[in-house]
Amino acid sequence: MRHSFFSVVIAALVVACGSERWPSPPVVEQTKYEADYRAWRETQQGLISDVLSIVGVWPLEEGETAFGSDETLPIVLPLNSQPNRAGVLRRDGAMISVVPSPDSALRLADGRPVREAMTLEQEVWIDSLLLYVADAGDERRWLTARDMKHPAITTPPLLEAYPLDPKWRVSARFDAFQTPTPVQVSDVRGGAMNFLALGQLVFRLNEKEHRLTAFGEPGGGEFFVMFKDPTNLTTTYSGYRILTPALVNGGEWTVIDFNFAFNPPCAYSRYTLCPLPPSENTVPVAIEAGLKRLPSVQGYSPS
Repeated sequence: MRHSFFSVVIAALVVACGSERWPSPPVVEQTKYEADYRAWRETQQGLISDVLSIVGVWPLEEGETAFGSDETLPIVLPLNSQPNRAGVLRRDGAMISVVPSPDSALRLADGRPVREAMTLEQEVWIDSLLLYVADAGDERRWLTARDMKHPAITTPPLLEAYPLDPKWRVSARFDAFQTPTPVQVSDVRGGAMNFLALGQLVFRLNEKEHRLTAFGEPGGGEFFVMFKDPTNLTTTYSGYRILTPALVNGGEWTVIDFNFAFNPPCAYSRYTLCPLPPSENTVPVAIEAGLKRLPSVQGYSPS
């Protein structure tokens, strides 16, 4: 009889622990919430034009790299009416200079022609192409070209999203690492980017607990979270999506709102410098919230 009594007590405690109440996210005023969501959608829609107009990205190694429309050059610009060789890009460590050819049509933003070597600290133009140097926060450098006459600039495709649904807005506890951990995250250019892992965000969906590693900077305003879920195989970008919850201290609570899950640039173009999500950041629940894929474009396809 005594054994039976203690068994009942233990069973009750297990049930109580299993049904521990998870805090609800702070209440938001619905009208403002919907307005913020519409503004966010407009911002995401605007980003498509910037990314889709990128027509090339090329690594810049030490020394000189020739560029132009000649298909034998290391950097082949999509040009029709320009000289075969527009010039060379000269790299010396982090310093990138452009040296124009005598008959080059390179010009500055104000229309002045580029007649002599200059440090490429600003954008230069050739025909409708805007050329600039991009980096991923490390020693690597790339020449990137945007076609400012690309049709996506004036008539971008419509980016779809799941309907706004408050069930995908959840509370998340921040379990901070003892010290922020520098990590290298693989990227779409075959290298790795430097990030600082601050800890993990712990949340519940369908009464089950999940964790996502959160990157960021101590004292910053937002976490940076890349995540995968089963919708990547059907309705959302096959790579991953991104969340930026408000940054809090260890042990404190923030809000993960999957309605604001957005696509990385590599969802829209293969000419990007996107990082890739850590393997542990896979949620087994189909997150039917946030942005969907854009089927009319060819972005980076993860293997």
